[in-house]
Amino acid sequence: MTDTLDAAKLTDRVAALVEAAKRAGADAADAVAVRGRSAGVSVRLGKVEGTESSESEDVSLRVFVGQRVASVSATAASDPKALAERAVAMAKVSPEDPFQ
Repeated sequence: MTDTLDAAKLTDRVAALVEAAKRAGADAADAVAVRGRSAGVSVRLGKVEGTESSESEDVSLRVFVGQRVASVSATAASDPKALAERAVAMAKVSPEDPFQ
């Protein structure tokens, strides 16, 4: 899969999170998706001992319910509805923020 398709998929996931948050009762919401890749090589006494690589896709969702705010983070593969419902439930029991 190309980076462009990956970016489009993450964009769709972020949009789905915001829509799920509104359906769950949020007055407003925003979301962020982050994709990361890393590679490592360990060398000892001038010789390669091992290599490793990892990839991750994560999302964060922030919801606003009145003057209450909550945010949650998870892997991008997480269920948008469940994540949104959890964030809205957290916001409803959070103290009001007079600056929101």
